[in-house]
Amino acid sequence: MTEFAAFLVLAGVVVVIPGPATTLVMKNAVVRGFGSAVVTAGGVLVADLLWMLASVAGVTAILVASEPAFAAIRIAGAAYLTWLGLRLLLGRGEVFGGNPGRPAARRPAPTRRAFGEGVLCDLSNPKTLIVFTSVIPQFAPTDAGPGGLAAYGVTFALLGLGSLVAYAAVFAQVRRVGGHIRVRRALLRCAGLALIAFGLRVATEPAP
Repeated sequence: MTEFAAFLVLAGVVVVIPGPATTLVMKNAVVRGFGSAVVTAGGVLVADLLWMLASVAGVTAILVASEPAFAAIRIAGAAYLTWLGLRLLLGRGEVFGGNPGRPAARRPAPTRRAFGEGVLCDLSNPKTLIVFTSVIPQFAPTDAGPGGLAAYGVTFALLGLGSLVAYAAVFAQVRRVGGHIRVRRALLRCAGLALIAFGLRVATEPAP
């Protein structure tokens, strides 16, 4: 197996494992439909590409090596995920997309909000930083230069996008089948708990 093939296998496993971005995509798919969830996935893609550029420039290595900088990213990510989780747990009205007892009406989310959630979630996720700093460079050929590292980073970002779009399609179908507000509330409260759990895990994990 070539280095690139091995990288594809590992990256494929990494991107399909549910994480904070997957939970956000689920939330937007259930509340507002497939289109909003894809916009969130696009935000994650942009953040991945920003991490890729930072990795090529050597910025990510500096962030990981600097304990205060890495801690700041970790704390910011934990706070953001916890805030989103609490918003789903305690929210009413717009958060759940309708009134109790009524079928869900399709109301597109503000594109900027859906996109921004994806960008902020991924930029504040220290695990993504570690992937671009420690995992991808292990597979990129040492003689390929910055272009080779960028190609591997873009590949990882596109695989992540494909995974999130697939999740969006699945949860959009769940939205159609279980359109009643009580079903969606149950799903979203589970998503809220998951986001809080991710936030606590990010906050308590030791630096690499």
